[in-house]
Amino acid sequence: MKLAALRGAGLLRQGALIAHHTATLPGIAACVHQPKAVRQLIRFKQRPGPFLLLADSIRTAAGLARYFSPELRRRMRNSWPGPVTLVFAGRPGLPACCYQHGFVAVRVDASRQTRQLATASGSLLASSSLNRRGGAHQQPGRQYQMRLHRYIHGRVCGHTAAGRGSTIIRIRRNNPSFIRR
Repeated sequence: MKLAALRGAGLLRQGALIAHHTATLPGIAACVHQPKAVRQLIRFKQRPGPFLLLADSIRTAAGLARYFSPELRRRMRNSWPGPVTLVFAGRPGLPACCYQHGFVAVRVDASRQTRQLATASGSLLASSSLNRRGGAHQQPGRQYQMRLHRYIHGRVCGHTAAGRGSTIIRIRRNNPSFIRR
């Protein structure tokens, strides 16, 4: 893993927010197990959630499912790692900002660096696109970090993202439906 990603993971474990690249859009991430970081993410995004969960592996993501239907198993196996976010009934135990009506949105990102960042910071990140409420998507550059230094404590530069959001599929019981293609 690159030194910048190791530093980023260290910041995440200490409760900081970092700007980073994913395979879809640049994002901002917090360690889901750090309440201080989750509160900072809520303040940065200017909304209470729900936030995307970036898992380090399919195994970690599968552990979040309340019900593990054949359709969910198939979608996980065929979609990850990749630019697909699956929304499914989640097990309790995560911060409230990770749920919407008992459902969680989870992705195992196609970016190896993003997966390594999740692994090094505890296997799961709360994440969202790198923009404030109603603002345009930003790149995790030094200038943006300096302007929002009270929120963003570090950045991990990587490959430029694809520039479009992930496909989002909700799976209820064994029935999939597209939220965004």
